[in-house]
Amino acid sequence: MAKVFIFAFLVMAAACTDLKPMEAQIADLQEQVNKLQADLAKSSSTASAANKATAASASAAAGAANKSLSIAESNTAAIEALNAKIDQMFKRRPAD
Repeated sequence: MAKVFIFAFLVMAAACTDLKPMEAQIADLQEQVNKLQADLAKSSSTASAANKATAASASAAAGAANKSLSIAESNTAAIEALNAKIDQMFKRRPAD
């Protein structure tokens, strides 16, 4: 029975000596994870900046649209007033 335990111990000890390649792979994987985390943080930052730029652009476009609408309404009112004056000018006056 003791021989079986000794044999099992030797097998386990022999298996444990081959951990260096696995440790190297683990270290490599850890480097890859760290790089991916950094890339993810950079991508997130870039996306956030793009969202801010898009929001600013949309706000500027909305401001321009509101200004254009205001000008169009002002022009419409001026045209209606001008048409009323023209109609008044060509309206026949009753004969005295």
